[in-house]
Amino acid sequence: MNLTNYATSKGGTGTLKCPVLVSVAQKANCSVGTLYQIALGNKQPSPKLANEIHRATRGRVNRSELRPDVFGPAPVNEPAGTEA
Repeated sequence: MNLTNYATSKGGTGTLKCPVLVSVAQKANCSVGTLYQIALGNKQPSPKLANEIHRATRGRVNRSELRPDVFGPAPVNEPAGTEA
C-alpha cells in the first residue's frame, strides 16, 4: 500500500495538510512536506526513513514498496499490518 492509499484508508485526504500524513511524519521523525513528496513519488526516502515509515504505519506501507532497490520486491499477499 502506498502512502496516499494508507492516508485515505485511515480517513485522511492524502494532501499536504492531511492529519494522517502529519501523524505518520511525526512518528517517522520527518517533515510532513518530505512525506508528502514521497507520497507523490517526487522524492525517494532514505533506507532509514523507509524503515521509519514502515514502523509508523505498522507495516501497512511496506519498506520494500518504498525502496525495492534496497529491501527487495514487496512481499506478495502479505497480511496488512504485519512487520517485515
